[in-house]
Parts: sequence; C-alpha cells; structure tokens
Amino acid sequence: MLDQASKAIIRAREADNNRFTLRLFLPKGEGDGQNLSPPDESWEGGIMQLYQACTPMVRDMLRRISTEIAGVPPKLSEQRIDPSGVDGEAVWFAQSTQPKDDAVGIVQPSAERMPTIRELNKQCGPTRPLLMVNPQWKERDDPFDALSRKGGFLGALGGVLGGKVAMEEELAEMGFVDVYTLAEYVCRGSRICLHLSYPYGWTASYRNPDTDGWTSLLSGKPSRPTYQDIEEALKAADVPFRFTEFDEIV
Repeated sequence: MLDQASKAIIRAREADNNRFTLRLFLPKGEGDGQNLSPPDESWEGGIMQLYQACTPMVRDMLRRISTEIAGVPPKLSEQRIDPSGVDGEAVWFAQSTQPKDDAVGIVQPSAERMPTIRELNKQCGPTRPLLMVNPQWKERDDPFDALSRKGGFLGALGGVLGGKVAMEEELAEMGFVDVYTLAEYVCRGSRICLHLSYPYGWTASYRNPDTDGWTSLLSGKPSRPTYQDIEEALKAADVPFRFTEFDEIV
C-alpha cells in the first residue's frame, strides 16, 4: 500500500502537484498477525489507537518520497499539533540535504487544525510537498455537509452547523489533490473496496466468498463511485443479494 501511495505522489508531482490528500488503511494486530484495516467504526479503540498506527506510516511515506526526490535519506522529526494531547494529530518533517527537497506530512488532521494547515501551506511554498494523511472529516456527506452545499442562507447555515464545503473549497484553492484512497463498506451484503491511485481514477471491487478473492466492478472512474453506482454495478454483474458475504447461494 505504501509503495502504491508513494508512487501516486511521485506521479502527481510530475504533473506539478505538491499538495496531497491520502486515506490509508492501518495495520491492526501484532507481529506477523497484522492486517490492514479501514480506520472506521469497525476499529476497536479511539483516535489515539488510530494515531499510533498511522504516524509511523506517515513517517515511512515521507522517507520514501523524500529519498526518491533528493536521492539521500532525509532527517525525520515529529511534532504533535493537538493541544489536548489526546486528539491524535501530528506533523512529520522530512529535512533533505537541500531545503527545496523537504517534505511535510500531517497525521489525522481535524477541521480545527485548518490554521495549522494554512501555515504549513505557506511555509512549504509552491514546490515542497505537503501531505494530509487520514484527515478526520469523512469523505461522504452528512446532513450538515449536504446543507452547506446549498446556496444562500441554507448553505451558510450548513457551514455554521459544521458542514465542510467551505473547508473543502479552501483546501482546493491551496491545491490539495486526492492522490490515494482505500475505502471499504458493505453494499447488498457484499464487501466493497474502493481504490484511488493518481492519475488512474477510481476502481471498485467486491469480495467473492465463493472464490475468496476480489472481483472488479468498475475501473477508471474520474470521481468516487456513489453507493448507488455500486448497487447498480452489482446488479448488472448478477451478484446476488446476501445477508452476509458468507451466505450460501441456494
């Protein structure tokens, strides 16, 4: 996963992008029993457990892209940015032999860290890469997000109530691009995996319990497939509805 994500960053940099958003699965378990799991409601433990799994991955990501860029291992250091100390937010700095090859990675930023993101964006300038890894706001809209996308008074009200549209627009103005995403959920009883790797677009696959493997549903989509898109693709592929993915087909 880290190899795929770092290569997606390199490809995006070749297209003159230097602001990146990544959503990664996290290692869960100990030793050889570790598995990659989505950092969602299925994760046992709070934000600090997610942080402890995420922060070394951000460190390793910066090491990979900085070495690719500068040709020598960077000096890596971490700084916590959560004032409470329990919100699981930090920044990694990769200092290369030349300042222009430095890189910065933000671990699990929340919307409250927008002032920090603005400052880091300014400090990095137009050429140094700035990564956001596993931001704490959800990709999919909640009711306040949907309200904030409306114009006029309703849109303003949605923003006041916590809608993320204004924040998304500001991040887009900074140049942030989604370059790598892994996401998983259940649709019609089938496990679905969504995958984005810049610049190849979105793919969607479902877990086939009969073969214990993943089968492609969609590929090369320019925008994230909706739940309805996945539902229609499953029907078109004649994938039966299951109460669980382990149901036997009768």
